[in-house]
Amino acid sequence: MSTKPVKKVNAVYLLATIFLPIAIIVLGGFIGYQFFRDGGNGAVICFMCPTALAVIWWVFGTTTIWRMRKKNMMKVLDEQGFERHQTFYGNNQTVVVDMKKGTVAMLFFWNPFELYVLPASRISNAWSEDGAGGAGFLRGTSRVSFLFQVDGVKIRVDTFTSNQRWKMEDPKVLEGISKADRWVQVLEAARQQSSGV
Repeated sequence: MSTKPVKKVNAVYLLATIFLPIAIIVLGGFIGYQFFRDGGNGAVICFMCPTALAVIWWVFGTTTIWRMRKKNMMKVLDEQGFERHQTFYGNNQTVVVDMKKGTVAMLFFWNPFELYVLPASRISNAWSEDGAGGAGFLRGTSRVSFLFQVDGVKIRVDTFTSNQRWKMEDPKVLEGISKADRWVQVLEAARQQSSGV
């Protein structure tokens, strides 16, 4: 069980993800300028390779780490005897519930090296939001979520997202609302199990 406060973002990891590739580009440019002022293959390598590597990192790096850490999460949970009764893979977090023990496991995209396994009794509140906005025929949503608080930290897990507004009666939106409501019930049941209620 994790006793640490939940952190959704590891600032060092986030900053390194953004600025380390920039530093490598600058270093490559500096080396190219200092040692290959006349051009040639060395200059091309110093200027192009760090830039190409940085772009590859920004496009694939964090998502590759995220996928690997999610796989590792399941392996670690299985080794700990965690029974995965309910699992939800969100875009930026994974939530797994063991209903028998009343425990919750969480992994966050921007803090992928810290797996949180904690009693569900640490969840102080759980609710769903349909994101409805607008009036009349303009009423719709672009985001449906279930949310919960652990140690005062609000965690939002999207069950439906879009870059445009969808009608509330659309099957995809209704499915997102259904998932969100179901997960609120799952978290409440796990919390009651953990508290012995």
